[in-house]
Formats: sequence, C-alpha cells, structure tokens
Amino acid sequence: MSKAITKSKLQSVVADVAAGVIREAAVAGEATPGKAIAKARRVADEVVADPRIAPALDPVPRLKSQTLRGILIAAGAPLVVALARLAGVELAEGDAATAVSTLLSLAGAAYAWYGRETTTRPLA
Repeated sequence: MSKAITKSKLQSVVADVAAGVIREAAVAGEATPGKAIAKARRVADEVVADPRIAPALDPVPRLKSQTLRGILIAAGAPLVVALARLAGVELAEGDAATAVSTLLSLAGAAYAWYGRETTTRPLA
C-alpha cells in the first residue's frame, strides 16, 4: 500500500468520517455551535488516525531520509579526498581519486534527487 496521501484518498477518509459524525449528530439532535466545533475536531482527529492516512503522516528519521543520505554522499566524497591529501595519503593525489570522488558526488546527488522526488512523508 502506498503511503502517499492522494486527493482521492483524503476525500474518501474525510467523507467517511464526516458522514459518521453527521449521522450521530442528527440522531442525537445536536445543533449548537460548541457541539459542532467539538464534532469538527473529532472529525479531524479521526481523519489523521485513519489507517489510510496515518502511515503517510508518520515522520521519517533524518538518517533514513534518502535525500539527506544522498547529500551526505555527494558532499562526503570530495571531503574524504581533500582530507586524505592533507594527511599525505599517496593514493589521494592521483587523477583516479578525483574521478572516483566526482562519480560518487554525482551518484549522491542523483540519490538525493530521487529521494526528494519520491518522498511521501515529512522528516522527523
């Protein structure tokens, strides 16, 4: 099941919950503004707790975010090469290290972009 909140999924949940609350209010003969506000709040609470919506509202921990992991990869690759060069590591001096660093940065950027495009939940 997709965790994304779609317009039709949200409409369906709101319609189902609101219909139930309206039925209850009609049976009980409740029509005061205070009771209407309380019912509206209950509708909102039930909508966000509905199993069709609730998974999409569950935040993603920052280290499980594909976008943030991609950014770390993209930024980390050249940083590792630069630190290795400062430390005098011979392997980091060649063009191969620069090429690998560039490829890892591009892969990290692509992964970050993919994470951003496919995200369905907020960050924690």
